[in-house]
Amino acid sequence: VMLAKFKTYGKQPSQLTALSDFERRHAISAPPRLEATAGGAGGGGPGCDAPLPFLEQRNKVIETCLAMNRMGINQGTSGNASCRVEGGFLVTASGVPYEKMTPAHIVFMDLGGNYTGSYMPSSEWRMHYDIYKSVPEAAAVVHAHPTYCTALSALHRNIPAFHYMVAAAGGKEIHCAEYATFGTQALSDSMLTAFGSRRSALLANHGMICHGPNLDKALWLANETECLAKQFITALATGSPPVVLPDDEMEVMLAKFKTYGKQPSQLTALSDFERRHAISAPPRLEATAGGAGGGGPGCDAPLPFLEQRNKVIETCLAMNRMGINQGTSGNASCRVEGGFLVTASGVPYEKMTPAHIVFMDLGGNYTGSYMPSSEWRMHYDIYKSVPEAAAVVHAHPTYCTALSALHRNIPAFHYMVAAAGGKEIHCAEYATFGTQALSDSMLTAFGSRRSALLANHGMICHGPNLDKALWLANETECLAKQFITALATGSPPVVLPDDEMEVMLAKFK
Repeated sequence: VMLAKFKTYGKQPSQLTALSDFERRHAISAPPRLEATAGGAGGGGPGCDAPLPFLEQRNKVIETCLAMNRMGINQGTSGNASCRVEGGFLVTASGVPYEKMTPAHIVFMDLGGNYTGSYMPSSEWRMHYDIYKSVPEAAAVVHAHPTYCTALSALHRNIPAFHYMVAAAGGKEIHCAEYATFGTQALSDSMLTAFGSRRSALLANHGMICHGPNLDKALWLANETECLAKQFITALATGSPPVVLPDDEMEVMLAKFKTYGKQPSQLTALSDFERRHAISAPPRLEATAGGAGGGGPGCDAPLPFLEQRNKVIETCLAMNRMGINQGTSGNASCRVEGGFLVTASGVPYEKMTPAHIVFMDLGGNYTGSYMPSSEWRMHYDIYKSVPEAAAVVHAHPTYCTALSALHRNIPAFHYMVAAAGGKEIHCAEYATFGTQALSDSMLTAFGSRRSALLANHGMICHGPNLDKALWLANETECLAKQFITALATGSPPVVLPDDEMEVMLAKFK
């Protein structure tokens, strides 16, 4: 069936050659085509002078497709993206390379299952169509074949709650849909079953798909799902299954994700349970003219600590470039006079401005228009408890996170472990993110060290400045990667003796 399908895969009608009966029976199924009317939603196409409607949204679909390939969660034209518009949705055309895509290649489909224009929609149009028909809140869809999601899908495995970020997809695990031939109604039905009330799913022997309230959020979730799949597979590579969070903890996580990464203006009505487990923001003080907070929308006061704010942003962007973080799951901060500066909650690093860097005093209050990161307590407690700490970096890097899901320390298998200030790097006991319990557990794991893993979460470290803290975060991830790679051979690495590590600690002075 696949060989027959690939006779028509990625081809527009004008490119199809003579097909056998079998090939015709299993050809890519195109929806009915309606003639575009002047000023109608379809518009465009070769030889058509009508202006293209939804031009901004068409360009956003193209931008999303290009971003998928840049981020490494897709390759070629195997993925597709769409967004809801008035009267239907826009979806990528079949077989058009993203870098050659123009707004005319973005196909309008109505909710009767018809398309308009000169280009056939993606062979996976049914999945997009059925999501928009079945999930009223879905406003964008991203489908791709990322490496680790696809590997898990070929094993027909779900992504369990080995990490609290699984709840970002709206459930206690991310399900793998049963196998069905691509482009068929059977696949679309299987996908909807796997979704349930969730927003992300794997597709057996195929890839992954997710939806969101806009293309940016759908793309973020696609990338986060791939990061989770990679972390899960990396943990499995050690030969031991990761620890899975219990159901009651994941109920708390689902409640927390109602407020995760949101500023106060974005919060909707919450249930009592959701309110009880909402992200806990510190008290807010009004910024005074010339005060440390400053800035924010509608504020003309000059921003204090401008150089340090830009350095925090530069550090966050560097984390993503270096591959030790993705999206907005990490955060960074630095000590300044009277307190510290920390990243705002839920603001993508590439859109961050100095006003998004939040000032907090050492009484635990913040100033300005933006709430600080949901992990502000860890930063705050480090600055309160560790006088020499002048910068903090927290992230969810793949190998540190995999080890944290196994609740394992990084032992002295390499002398560079001493760079973190101890004979091993400890994993803090699990506690819910954003809570005082997690902050207390982190401080215990640190001891006199400068780096720690956080169970089922990630890693955190501090240093005398942001450059040194970022260097240590990257070095900790390198050590975690080396340690897991050694474990993957089936033999435990040799651990250096205590007296040698005493020498190492002296050398690192």
